[in-house]
Amino acid sequence: MDVIEYNLGQREKPPWEGTHPVITIGNFDGVHVGHQAIFRQVKEKARRVNGKAVVFTFKPHPLKLLRPDKCPLLITPYTKRIRLIEHFGMDAVVVARFTREFAALTPDSFFLDVLKRTFNVHAIYIGYDFSFGRDRRGSVERLKELGREHGVEVNIVGPVRLHGEPVSSTKIRELVANGEMRKAREFLGRYFFLSGTVIEGHKRGQQFGFPTANIGTGHELFPRKGVYATFLFYKGARYRAVTNVGVNPTFNNGALTVETYALNFNAPLYGEEISVSFVARLRDELCFSSVGALAKQIEKDIQTAVKILEEEEKNPQETPEG
Repeated sequence: MDVIEYNLGQREKPPWEGTHPVITIGNFDGVHVGHQAIFRQVKEKARRVNGKAVVFTFKPHPLKLLRPDKCPLLITPYTKRIRLIEHFGMDAVVVARFTREFAALTPDSFFLDVLKRTFNVHAIYIGYDFSFGRDRRGSVERLKELGREHGVEVNIVGPVRLHGEPVSSTKIRELVANGEMRKAREFLGRYFFLSGTVIEGHKRGQQFGFPTANIGTGHELFPRKGVYATFLFYKGARYRAVTNVGVNPTFNNGALTVETYALNFNAPLYGEEISVSFVARLRDELCFSSVGALAKQIEKDIQTAVKILEEEEKNPQETPEG
């Protein structure tokens, strides 16, 4: 997949010069099932016109620049978002550097100068709630008008609904923050995951037989504090695991940590990149009266997690590991 960094005003032509790019535009945080529905239509159209299926997105998220106090916690960091877009079969991603100059573009300028003249867009697919241009003044109707005027097909994709409500990044953030990992998976079309480098922790788990990997992660959104049945991914292999998200109240740590205990895995992981996919929430994080009481509870957590993860493995579904 081609990843093209775009700065406003640059005139270099994209590598698909001479073909028919079919473009979808948005932040695509989470790359959830609603986004995937748009991708499928873009890919099908690109196939029919012998073109390229292209995602046009932004870095950073526009609200990080314009209204940082209103910017939501991102479901997926930038590099992981690009990997997910590739996983779902798109041919290219245009990553526009979002600056104040870019934000000042009128809807017409964005369409004509960027989409039409620079990227020679053939067709556009957008979500039903799309807006664009300075102060988000560009409406779906204005985009369709511009398309008609300049020979660009514009298609509006309606919402995907689950459990009677439209799938959205906002809803997924709410589900993850509440620890509703099974429902979050339905809306994402994959497990919610956290990834990062294993860093040194307090090594307390080793003292009572449950050495954990402490993940230093650049993610913004975390599940509700508690203990989870998870899968740990390392170098392409998957392992059953139990993961704690919280502050370890038994030891009065204070800072939020993500610590995972992989079953039947003993190799050292310090400095290694791992990913943890959250399957189900087991319980709240608790303060125990002693290390022995904590160890007994961890044994129970492992037994519960194994049952859950065994069931997951009976009906495997392709899901990116982060």
